[in-house]
Amino acid sequence: MDIPGLFMDIILVILAIVIAYILFRVLKTTKKLAINIIIGFVLIIITNLLNITTIPFGFDLSTLITVLITALTGVFGALVLIVLNIFGLYPFL
Repeated sequence: MDIPGLFMDIILVILAIVIAYILFRVLKTTKKLAINIIIGFVLIIITNLLNITTIPFGFDLSTLITVLITALTGVFGALVLIVLNIFGLYPFL
């Protein structure tokens, strides 16, 4: 039996388990972030369709700042933009 080869196999298996665990954690977090961002954009679209905001036609999705804020913060950012727009404090339209 080749001890150095067996030792190397054990190290490779442990390394593979560690890499799989790290990938699982990263992908799990990425999935949650993606869902949060998608829900944020859906909120903006629903607000636009229902004309809930004080400005006619609601949010302009082509506004770069609206897109960036929602993309970076997700649902929280979308809700902040909606509240600011309802109170007339959203100046980026």
